[in-house]
Amino acid sequence: MLSVFGSGIGRGIAIGKAYLLRQTEIETPRYTINKADVTSEVNRLREAVVDTKLKYKNLLKSLPKSAPKESAAFIDAHTLMLSDPLLIDESIKIIKSERVNAEHALMQQSGNLIKVFERMQDTYLRAKKTDVEHVTNRLLRNLMGIVSHNLDEISGEDLKGKIVISNDLTPAETMFVKEHKIVAFVTDLGSQISHTAIVARSLKMPAVVGLHGATKYINDNDLLVVDGLRGTILINPTKAVLKEYKQRLSKIRQRERHLATLTRRISKTADGKRIQLMANVETSKELSAVKRSNAAGIGLYRTEYLFMNREQAPTEAEQFRAYKKMVSGVDKPVIIRTLDIGGDKRLDFNYPNKKSSESPLGLRAVRLCLNHIEVFKPQLRAILRASAYGKVSIMIPMISNVDEVGQVLSLIKQTKAELKSEGIRFDSRVKVGGMIEVPAAAIMAEVLAKKLDFLSIGTNDLIQYTLAIDRVDDAVNYLYDPIHPAVLQLIRLVIKAGNNAQIPVSLCGEMAGNVKYTRLLLALGLRNFSMDANYILDVKEQILNVDTDKLKRLAKRVVNADTPVHARAELEQLNKETLM
Repeated sequence: MLSVFGSGIGRGIAIGKAYLLRQTEIETPRYTINKADVTSEVNRLREAVVDTKLKYKNLLKSLPKSAPKESAAFIDAHTLMLSDPLLIDESIKIIKSERVNAEHALMQQSGNLIKVFERMQDTYLRAKKTDVEHVTNRLLRNLMGIVSHNLDEISGEDLKGKIVISNDLTPAETMFVKEHKIVAFVTDLGSQISHTAIVARSLKMPAVVGLHGATKYINDNDLLVVDGLRGTILINPTKAVLKEYKQRLSKIRQRERHLATLTRRISKTADGKRIQLMANVETSKELSAVKRSNAAGIGLYRTEYLFMNREQAPTEAEQFRAYKKMVSGVDKPVIIRTLDIGGDKRLDFNYPNKKSSESPLGLRAVRLCLNHIEVFKPQLRAILRASAYGKVSIMIPMISNVDEVGQVLSLIKQTKAELKSEGIRFDSRVKVGGMIEVPAAAIMAEVLAKKLDFLSIGTNDLIQYTLAIDRVDDAVNYLYDPIHPAVLQLIRLVIKAGNNAQIPVSLCGEMAGNVKYTRLLLALGLRNFSMDANYILDVKEQILNVDTDKLKRLAKRVVNADTPVHARAELEQLNKETLM
């Protein structure tokens, strides 16, 4: 038995035979062309671009219903890259200036771009070099007539129950992971924020990425155990180890069946406190999961995905249709967050001050919207129009001062007046809330609570801003700590402010869906959670089995800890207690 380690994705375990995706190594020729042949060589590259775009388009048309929503977005991004002048036009310039074949020119320019991305400090942007490599390889295969053996092109083979081993998976391939009934995948490349990791999480599929060449120890049909929680792969395990993992897998499946029985149970603690469990969503494709978990509604509808991977902003009409579909599809409250672009979420189309918005501390979220009313106003109109079809609330992201809230409320009031004058229906009582994800907003929560109808704590950003760390930066992400005493004090401050103002306070960051923190958050007074629908039943199970009065007494030790190490030790003890 051999063990190899990487970055674990997902909490599950998979056992199956290895299936190696044999990706042909592309050897790019270099040869000089005659001046008379330059035009035909440029046309050859352009034809390859057109053909590759067509193949991507056909892939989207054949998108399996089971494919994760993120896959289509990645395909769109790669299609847009085929129109990027920095890749295509610069390659053409090389063909003309150096009189070389298209393959060599493309590889040369691709290498130039990859070097630029590698020098970037931003982790998200560094990861973009992989996208350049994927698109370049597609183009090269078209230019050279190479028949590839990618996951998206396999039709006859039965991959049911297999574990795919690859150097990396392209966005096109990830579309077909679930369709082929693959149980896990393992890649040399990738990280916690790579598209492969994102897809694995959305599928609740165990995966291990970032093995950096360790897959060379795996052969076709080797028996593998993939532990997504620990980031471990066991190759040809002993009978005793295999038996142990089969038992663990059996317990996981048994637990999933048990959780399913909680779907119709009322979400309240053992001492009768009602807790609202809502879902975070990005597209209407997630509505089935929301209904399956019997969520109390949608606590966070991320609208930025309507704006990403496209050449221009969506129109008011397009947004209205999307919001109406979401609101009509749940028949429960829906909280729509206004455009939260910036930092690691970028728009492809150009707009003034775009460079600033790409900084996590720049012109992003509500700051960007208030600076670009031409983008913000159509969204507000679309949201208000959708409110005629269900219970809709508006949530403002990344507020940091009262003036921003005042400006947004004034703009909403103005938009309502315009819609009324135009005879367009909307709910005049739409509630407006704010996301607390900046320490300044948490500290000023008492004041903000008097201006808004509800507050929502976005812990993902609140933690990184409070601790001054980039959570996707490998060099410092070990400092990212949800139970750092400073973070807990800010969360408690916001909940207290909401209680004093008698308005709801929810928490919609990753902490909400992690059962490790459920008891602590309840002890802090949180009564509204919003999370990925897949984790609602796990959290509900915790809620059903605790007494909040006992929780408060025991959780004081966690909240009053003076160091993160001390806080973690106290949290572990809190989670071991019997609190019925």
